[in-house]
Amino acid sequence: MRRVSSIAIALALAMPIAAWAQSKPDFSGTWTMNAEKSDPAPQGRGGGGGGGPITIKQTATELSITSEGRQGPQTLTYKLDGSASTNPGRGGAEVKSTAKWDGSTLVIETTQDMGGSPVTVTAKRRLDNDGKDMVVETTNPGGPNGPMTRKVVYTKGS
Repeated sequence: MRRVSSIAIALALAMPIAAWAQSKPDFSGTWTMNAEKSDPAPQGRGGGGGGGPITIKQTATELSITSEGRQGPQTLTYKLDGSASTNPGRGGAEVKSTAKWDGSTLVIETTQDMGGSPVTVTAKRRLDNDGKDMVVETTNPGGPNGPMTRKVVYTKGS
């Protein structure tokens, strides 16, 4: 009887850990923006960025996103333990980011100096449609109209 109780307790403790580990999706792959499912790009200066494919490589400790920019490919790398990561920003300035998990959503907060004021942009990344779509909701503190959130949906290549 004592052995059965010990096994039951061990299973009860192991199950939440297994569920927690499974809740962190793997974003690895090549993704293409799905314009039909995405919000339109904002108009005006800095209007939204490229819609070309992105390639993500994910390990247990890092997430790297490679996209094609005006000056060629650019790779941004984020540590997944909540510690600061440094990547190139606009105009060659460095930006600091932290990435942390909120359940099955990866939340990346990036802070950059904009004209002497720090601006923090938050990107929430999750999988949808059984992992076939990646949804990225980016919130920018905005300008005269306040914060702006844009949803961009990417479809995984086959």
